[in-house]
Amino acid sequence: MSNTIYTVEVAKVALDKWIADHRLAAGSKLPSERALCEALNVKRMTLRQALLSLESDSVIFRKDRRGWFMTPARFIYNPKSSSSFRIAAEEQGRVPSWGYLSKERLVEYEARFATLFFGEERKSIYKITGWGALDEHLVFYHETYIHPDYAPDFIDHIGNDSLQTLWQTRFAQTVKTKHLTFSPIRIGADICRHLGCAPGSPAILVEKHRANVDGVVVHIDIEYWRFESVDFVIHL
Repeated sequence: MSNTIYTVEVAKVALDKWIADHRLAAGSKLPSERALCEALNVKRMTLRQALLSLESDSVIFRKDRRGWFMTPARFIYNPKSSSSFRIAAEEQGRVPSWGYLSKERLVEYEARFATLFFGEERKSIYKITGWGALDEHLVFYHETYIHPDYAPDFIDHIGNDSLQTLWQTRFAQTVKTKHLTFSPIRIGADICRHLGCAPGSPAILVEKHRANVDGVVVHIDIEYWRFESVDFVIHL
């Protein structure tokens, strides 16, 4: 190859310009890596590093075994809000969808959850896992843990409504966020298979503890958000 690009920095600039020149729409698919190598006259490994760099900048994202895509508009997410994912998404002109993957009663689980729920005791708890999508693009996976003493048979009543709504309508409980933790992570293969992304993809882990009116933690959410999909906004 003549005039072959060998440095990642130059390849990134060339790729960014190629994307701008072709005016790729949000959510659209990029050509294959082989086609991009030919179009930009760049080595495959150099191109891969340039793609990963643009992924870190949230310009593009990967779908496992499907290639690279332009990042869609970010979802504005306020973790302290009492609005459901559906309502928040629709207010932003997005089309939300969601589903539950598992619902079970656990005897063995992380000790810190027992401390949060029961203090020094250890009882069984409920665990729910599920996913959320915007405009048919999977954006988060969640694991939810429920205090059974305040919501007997909680998992038997899960339907199409949000878990927040279920607390209010079935158990007459108002739960509000008491604690929030945000952590940047790389997603493991076990969670990637639910989000359709490649292992090692960047994400934001959100841990929420929700308490009832008496201040008792009754609901714990562990959420894994695709890095390119969300902006967090908290109104103080």
